[in-house]
Amino acid sequence: MTSVLIVDDEKYVRMGIISETDWSLIGCEVVGEASNGLEALEKAETLRPDLIISDIRMPKMDGIEFSTKYLEKHPDTKIIFLTAYNDFEYARQAIRIGISDYLLKPFQDGELEASIQRLLHVNNTTMSEITALENELVPLKPKSEISNKYVQNAIEYIEKHFRDTDFSIGKLAESMGVSEGHISRLFKTEAGISINNYLTRYRIRKAMDYLKDVSIKVYEVADMIGYQDIAYFSNTFKKLVGKSPSDYQSNGIL
Repeated sequence: MTSVLIVDDEKYVRMGIISETDWSLIGCEVVGEASNGLEALEKAETLRPDLIISDIRMPKMDGIEFSTKYLEKHPDTKIIFLTAYNDFEYARQAIRIGISDYLLKPFQDGELEASIQRLLHVNNTTMSEITALENELVPLKPKSEISNKYVQNAIEYIEKHFRDTDFSIGKLAESMGVSEGHISRLFKTEAGISINNYLTRYRIRKAMDYLKDVSIKVYEVADMIGYQDIAYFSNTFKKLVGKSPSDYQSNGIL
């Protein structure tokens, strides 16, 4: 699980980033937040996050100064800057001190997740690692590593019914003769993610396979994996894979 520190002087911006990003879907966990660079410097030294998402303009210590100081000690830390100021000078400074990515606020739904996925998994990847990378981007615990029979049966149900547009945990639980709460708890314990997140990752893994055939249209792939809304499918795909389905189909993972 990738640990994340959120840094922004606006409380509601921090709350929005934390609550509106599907962290568990992309294998991340927010471990802390800070309201300025000075506070972030202290918290980062204690928490040692893998990834820092920071505003640039903040009181007491701005993002540029904070990142410069922190990267001097911890150069392998990934940092994404968020700023409402479309200022080339800030972008130039960010690149010069080693910032990993730079997004303008307000960013679009799925844009932050895509940036994180590209940053953590795609950059500096060689062609020989493509298959491993795809598995890393959208990880699924194999059934062979699941010991609980109920969870194994739940995974088999997902594999058979992932195309269903009306898929529900209720139907899954009913097919197994158990309660929704019981199978949900068992599944999360054994598989490490919720049933819904497993379903989403399974669908996207299938989409990645289907998109390797350039003769299949993106909207057809969406329908093949149980999505009626192509925009929702494209957004979900981009969150996990780091690029749109059409871009993935044209250029592959790199």
